[in-house]
Parts: sequence; C-alpha cells; structure tokens
Amino acid sequence: MAPRESPKVRSRARALLKNDRITRLPDGVIHHIFSFIDTRSIVRSSLLSQSWRNTWKSHPHLNFEIGPSPDQASSSNFSKFAHRFLSKRDDVTELSTIDFRSNSITLQLLRKIVIYAMSHRTRNLKIVFLGDKQTRRGGFDSSLFRSRYLEHLVLSIDFGLKISPSLTWDFPALTTLTIKRVTFTLQLPNGDASRSIDLFSGFPNLKTLALDGCTLSNIDTFIIKSNELESLSLICINQSCEFVVAAPKLSSFTYNGIARFSLATKDLCSLKSVNFQTIYHRSIQGQPMFIELLINTFQQLCKAKSLTLNLDAVKLLSKFPELRERRNCPFTSLQSLTLVSRHRLPKSLTAFASVFDYFSRSSPALKVHIDLNPKPLQFRY
Repeated sequence: MAPRESPKVRSRARALLKNDRITRLPDGVIHHIFSFIDTRSIVRSSLLSQSWRNTWKSHPHLNFEIGPSPDQASSSNFSKFAHRFLSKRDDVTELSTIDFRSNSITLQLLRKIVIYAMSHRTRNLKIVFLGDKQTRRGGFDSSLFRSRYLEHLVLSIDFGLKISPSLTWDFPALTTLTIKRVTFTLQLPNGDASRSIDLFSGFPNLKTLALDGCTLSNIDTFIIKSNELESLSLICINQSCEFVVAAPKLSSFTYNGIARFSLATKDLCSLKSVNFQTIYHRSIQGQPMFIELLINTFQQLCKAKSLTLNLDAVKLLSKFPELRERRNCPFTSLQSLTLVSRHRLPKSLTAFASVFDYFSRSSPALKVHIDLNPKPLQFRY
C-alpha cells in the first residue's frame, strides 16, 4: 500500500502550483515563446503544463522542418505528423505563418498545406524543398494559389506548376514573392493559342519578385506587369522566351543567366540599379546575335544610374566591337560601373579598355569600380 502524502507535502505542492509563473503566462506570451521552436516541439511542450494542453491548437505560427538528410522512416513519420496536426488544429484561430522545410514533400502534402494556408488567412507562407537533387516530380494545380490575406510567399519546391494563358493568380495583399526551382508549364487549349502568360497583374501591392532556378516551358512571352514592383531578380532561368516588364516604380533589376536573354520594357522611369551577369562560352564567339540581345537589353534598362557587370558580360561586349559601336551606349546617366569577378582578372585589362570607353563616352562622370569578392546572389527565405 502506497504511503499517504503528509499535509505538509500537499501544502507545499499547492504553494508551488500557486507560484508557477510559467503556467500563468498570458497566451500571447506563450505563443511568442512558441514562435522560436518547431511545431513538433510545441506539441510536446503541451505535456509540461495542464494549462498548455491545447495551446498548440491555436498557435498562429507553424514551423514544420525536417532534414536535411533524414532516413525514409523519419520522412514518412514527418508527413503523417503534418497531416494529423493540420487536421486537429483549431480552424477558428487565425494563422499568421506557415514555414515548411523538408526534403520529402509529397504532392498530397503540398496540396494540403497550400489549401490550408489559403483558407486560414495566412499572411506568410514558406514552402522550401531541402533536397539537392531535382526530380521534377508530378504537376501541381497553380489555381489553388488564391488568397486575399497572403503578404509574403516563398515557393522553393521540386514540382511543376501547370498554368494556362487565362490564369492570373489573385493575391491582392502580396508584397514579396520568391519562386525557386519551379517548372512553369503552359498548357494550351489548342495549338493556335497565344503562348504568352501574365501571372502577376493580380498582385496590386507586389514590391519584390525573385525567380531563381525556374524553368519556363512552352512559353514565348513571360509578362511581368506590376504598378508597385520595386525589385525584380531573374536568376538562372531555363528559358527561351521574351520577358516583357512593365513596372513604373521598379528601381532595382538583377539578371544572372544565359546570354540568350530577350527583354522588352515599358515605363521603367524609376530604375536606379542594374546587376547583369551572364555566361560567356566559346560556343557563342561566332554568333553576333548574343551581343545584339545584350545591347538591346541595355537599351531597355537605359535609365539606370548604377550598372554592375561580370567579367563574362564584358568579354561578350569586347568580341564584336563593330556591332557595339554601331549605336551610342544607351546609358546616358550612369554614375557607377562595377566589374565583378570571382576569379583572378587577366594581367592586363587593355582588351576591355574599349568597353569601358564605350560606357564613359555617354556618361562622362562615370566611375569604374572592380570587385573581386562579390557577394553571391542569394535570397533570404
């Protein structure tokens, strides 16, 4: 027979419970503490206090993370946990943030997370695939992305998004959008339909847009139209289409990718800085079309005050002087030209002197800088 607790022990226990400051914390403070840990830990913490038993069900910030290299059993258990958590969470409570990072995102789970976020007034949504290998598994219905409340969206997933010419995403509150490793495939109702796509005109408050490592398939014209857009980055895009950009408030433009880049612009009256880095290869030495594309791109970005070029872009400009000098340099207000290189520069830059002169003739006050330790083009997720 177990011994009975003495009145003194019971009295001390009641005193401890009465003075338990953690248990008596307001829900707002508890949720703030929970925002620094992952969702699994939040659920486990419900065992620490009876008053916390159901607090996880109303937590407004969800942080799902696994990896980067779990075993197959862990990945399967993680997916099951995420499914169970979302099904048992309090649906009435507003959801501020979903941060989902995993190397085992199934199409079913991705669909569930997106639908849940779109229907629960989520303001911040991050879905990041941590795996290194790109398998391009399956296709995802992009029409599911519709929300009046979402303000920040990051999609770094190893899936394709099926789009149609009539599709326009509806995100009236969205201000920042980062899309990485996604394949956009245009599905045409018939072979004669236009192969142009305008995904962003339904984003009236979009200020920052970054496309990184994406593939644009079966698309001839990719339209980026936004009245509030201030920063646009196109990084390592696998494409053969023309980009059409209409953004009167755009102040910063970044491109890093293949030399085959075609750009048409409208109303870039606020443009201040351009960072243009391309890839020069021997296979394009005898093809003047690439420098014509480059000069045409410069023509579209001519109002910039600051221009950053990598060594490959300068090499390309130096190979066809007769084409380069056919017209004056379109940049007439350049104040700064920066040459960036992660490799050792040639012993002599004499071969590039004519390129620097090409820019300075149109902008007499131009200052040239060389950066041998440039920061990599990365986006914070």
